[in-house]
Amino acid sequence: MSNHQTLISIVIPLYNKEQYFERCFISVVNQIYKNIECIIVEDCSADNSLKLAEQLIKKYTGVIKFEIIKHMHNYGASAARNTGINNSRGEYIYFLDSDDEITVNCIHSLVTLIEKYPGIDMVQGNAYQYPQVERDRYDFKGVFPEFTQGNFKIKKYYNKHFPVSVCNKLIKKSFVTQNILYFKPGYIHEDQHWHFFAIKYIETFAFTNEYCYIRYWVPDSVSTSLDFSHSITAYLMIAEDILSNLDIDFLENNLFRAHKFLKRANTKILSDTKYLHFLPKYKLLISKLPNGMLFLRLAILWELKYFKKTLFDIIKLPWKYARTVR
Repeated sequence: MSNHQTLISIVIPLYNKEQYFERCFISVVNQIYKNIECIIVEDCSADNSLKLAEQLIKKYTGVIKFEIIKHMHNYGASAARNTGINNSRGEYIYFLDSDDEITVNCIHSLVTLIEKYPGIDMVQGNAYQYPQVERDRYDFKGVFPEFTQGNFKIKKYYNKHFPVSVCNKLIKKSFVTQNILYFKPGYIHEDQHWHFFAIKYIETFAFTNEYCYIRYWVPDSVSTSLDFSHSITAYLMIAEDILSNLDIDFLENNLFRAHKFLKRANTKILSDTKYLHFLPKYKLLISKLPNGMLFLRLAILWELKYFKKTLFDIIKLPWKYARTVR
């Protein structure tokens, strides 16, 4: 049984989530582990999110410490998480999205593992999506061992399987600050960028099969937006940073990851002519891959479904553009 001595800092970026935030807040209040500080970073919402958060905290009479930090401008989730990191006092940080919730045993289950493996860099909880789906990409039950040690061993296995979301992890604060693992402001898909660099430094990792996190599918969230401009910008940025920070021991894996993000960017660029201005940046990054376009073409041919979609989209686009991708 946990002795409840480890202070945990839960960081919640809050922006225009008035409709969902109370559910998130209550899930923190209901934790059976109580040595928690909860830092809510209000990112200049246009709705009543701030007012709601203030009302909920005012009504709360328990022992969990809540604090609201207000941004004067809307800087985005990355900047909000960085603010949370810089203002946290806990030994471990836990990121929680304001439209999701955690189970009552969440922090207790994760703290049990940091007490079992003292000084561990990171502990990951299991999760599931709601509404539930047949193949849940957040559910890793039975996939990972409880404990893994050694950077090479972790990179070899978790480069392909590691849960990308920064949420639902107890992350040692000193691991973040000493390795300068802050989030890159101004971009979405910041979790995927952070994940690549975190894997470079992590030495110890633990996983619990217990469900700790409930991820809700929210149709109006940034990541589900129908405007692809922010996604394309982020995918190109991630690919560029990977190619600029290649790990010689895992070169093939790193190149595959860079290709994956370039492929995602390519799919969205081809979806509409309004995204053609991203083409020069895309072509520049493609040229940095081994054998340039040949590398990408072989990967596209290997994924027949994707190849068909690409052909279909090229036919729809102006001939001038089609010539540039032949």
